[in-house]
Amino acid sequence: MVNQPSTHCLYSGIDTETDATATLFRWPTEIRMTIQFAQGIVQRLGPCQIALDRQAHAELARELALIGCDVVDVPAAAAKGANGPTAGFLLWANPDPKASFADAIRPYRRMDSLILQSGGQDRRSLERHLFDAGWQRHPAGMSLGEYPAWSGKTLPPVTYYQRAPHGGASELQKGSIDADASIARYAMAANHIRPADHVLVDGIGAADGAAIIMALSRADSIIRVGPKPKPGQWAARSACQTTDASLAGIADNSIDMIVALEPVVPDDWVARLDDYARILKCDGRIVLGWRQGVEGSRPDDWATMLEGVSDRFLPETRYVQMAISADPTGPHALFAVAMDQPVAADWLFIVAAANPLAGEGRGGEYDHPAYPTAMGDRPALVDFGAAYDNPYLYRSMVQMGERLTDEVKLARLAECVIEDSREDSADRGAAIAVLGYRLLEMRLPAMVPSVLPLIEAYIALPLCDDTPVHVRRWRISLAFLAGRLNELTGDRDAAMHWYRESATGEWSAFSPLLATKAIAASFYEARLCLANGDVQTARECFTRGVDTALEAAAFPHREQMGPAERPISFYLTELAEVIDMGSQCANALANFHLWERDPGLFWRQVDVRRFGMASWARDLERENAQLRAA
Repeated sequence: MVNQPSTHCLYSGIDTETDATATLFRWPTEIRMTIQFAQGIVQRLGPCQIALDRQAHAELARELALIGCDVVDVPAAAAKGANGPTAGFLLWANPDPKASFADAIRPYRRMDSLILQSGGQDRRSLERHLFDAGWQRHPAGMSLGEYPAWSGKTLPPVTYYQRAPHGGASELQKGSIDADASIARYAMAANHIRPADHVLVDGIGAADGAAIIMALSRADSIIRVGPKPKPGQWAARSACQTTDASLAGIADNSIDMIVALEPVVPDDWVARLDDYARILKCDGRIVLGWRQGVEGSRPDDWATMLEGVSDRFLPETRYVQMAISADPTGPHALFAVAMDQPVAADWLFIVAAANPLAGEGRGGEYDHPAYPTAMGDRPALVDFGAAYDNPYLYRSMVQMGERLTDEVKLARLAECVIEDSREDSADRGAAIAVLGYRLLEMRLPAMVPSVLPLIEAYIALPLCDDTPVHVRRWRISLAFLAGRLNELTGDRDAAMHWYRESATGEWSAFSPLLATKAIAASFYEARLCLANGDVQTARECFTRGVDTALEAAAFPHREQMGPAERPISFYLTELAEVIDMGSQCANALANFHLWERDPGLFWRQVDVRRFGMASWARDLERENAQLRAA
């Protein structure tokens, strides 16, 4: 038996046969929750000064300090006078029966936020003291996924509060199931808001709804229907503007998102939909909800509401809100269901999109909220107004994470664009790509022959010096897609031809970010060559992938990123993907000697998920859904 060196120098006073092993394998599990808790606090409140009992919560204090927080003891917090945001942490899980919660929260009264860990204590009593002391629920304190953790009797394990503005009670200053439900509705709406959206909030609790949306989404600005706020109220201290119920002061085609929950209806609810259709941008969305069984102008049932919405918008998602236990004061949930699913619920909810085809001929009005004209010269990468005949198609049809969520409607939109667009337009190239990837994702080889001729005809058009850069982008992307579709149908020779076409395309004329397609094409061709026994060509393909990545990395990126004070947020992320994909080609070359020894061993050295992470994730999600359904 080989003598092992003593580990007492590493674990002073620990028996290496028992305690050392326990320490190595148990303490990371014990602190993991503390690390996650600290990260959750900072994700909710940002780096700030946090006051707590550092002796009682040493582990939490350490983790908070390691992620940028200034951790101080509670008595010292007020004296230190932090210039940045401040928060207090209070554990009130098993209090002394003689202790007073009102006294316990008093030291935090001058702080901006309060984190309460109350495990099982009576909700009504705690929140009564909090609201009386000038606190309100934090607008970011409950995401939609956290809604079922709230009940009328007890609080979730951890809750967040902030100093309440002046001006009276609101839903954020109420501790009830109804208040939870109202907050959840706005949290759901926030999930549908896209970065930089200009949002209209119309309905009950609009001021609180605006606060929740600003805390939970990346909306750029909000205008709400209602009276002008009083000095000191949240809306008066924010960028939130107000408008009257007529909406007459809002220009046509100017709002990116409408959140209308129990909206004000001056005359008729159908006429109100017409108002919304007028002001909503051609690539906008609306979240609409009405309570059933209430007098006034509103739809009587789901079928009536769906019909009215469908006449003006493209319905995408239906939600229901209901109790998930027999106890009406117990947990509730708000979740999506199928449009035609029979369900009895108190509220009618729908998320719908404007029809982007209505943007035809209105390109002069287009201004992408994240890359507005006001920011000056924009890189061609994001100059969608100049790139597309109908630029409103971009967010609705092209942009992943923002486009139509109903796959059938998305495919039908692409078909309509293909039918009506110019043969050499970026609009047509984008629509062919959307439709082709739909066939690939759904694994529909029988339908591939209907799309491949469209790709071939688009790429066959003459390439001239004045060919728009976005058309060049779609030529390269479609060549790659043609390779994938030919693999789906088993035509490997055609697949390799199209991969080579994509890999050798002039991606630099558009952006170094387009090199992802060229590198992926080189990689995909290489694996086909390996399967065919053409090892030399496979090596050449991997080498081409590395060379493409290095060329893209050496590009003058500052010219591509936009203004230094507001750079394109996704640029460096996607550039990192270019480098990462190139690294996998380099990895294949570095381990190429293993191919002759054991092809499986060679292939395990390469991370194939790096090639099309979004597609890989969607494929995995679809497969998991099928398994759950089975």
